[in-house]
Amino acid sequence: MKRREIVHSRTGAKRVIRQRILAGLFATLLGGGLTGCGTTMSDITGTHVLTGAEWYLAFDVISIINSDKTLVDHAVSLSTGRDCSTIRKIDGKSYCKKDPVPEPPLYCYRSLAAVSCYRTPDPYNTGAQTIDWPPTRSRSL
Repeated sequence: MKRREIVHSRTGAKRVIRQRILAGLFATLLGGGLTGCGTTMSDITGTHVLTGAEWYLAFDVISIINSDKTLVDHAVSLSTGRDCSTIRKIDGKSYCKKDPVPEPPLYCYRSLAAVSCYRTPDPYNTGAQTIDWPPTRSRSL
């Protein structure tokens, strides 16, 4: 009887998906070494040299473990300049992260018993100095 894992949280679901992907890649990597029954030179010498595909899968697994990206994801991210990940796509998000939209700066001024903030500098031409708002811990108003 097959035991099914019940996932109660979103992070738990992500972990299960990641484990299934890695298990599939490991199975492919290990299965590649069992290709046939014929005797080869590596069988005679007792050494096993990994093929190119096995090396690729090994590095892909290491990359997924360390950065949640495949080697192809790293190449796509490098060529597009955006953060792209297959794991993120599997989680139901977009393949590449969207660039954040910068907020326009706020210009804040002291007013009578309050602070008033505007999107344009000194909209009423009062010559007032801008203040740091919200105040940082190092400075007080």
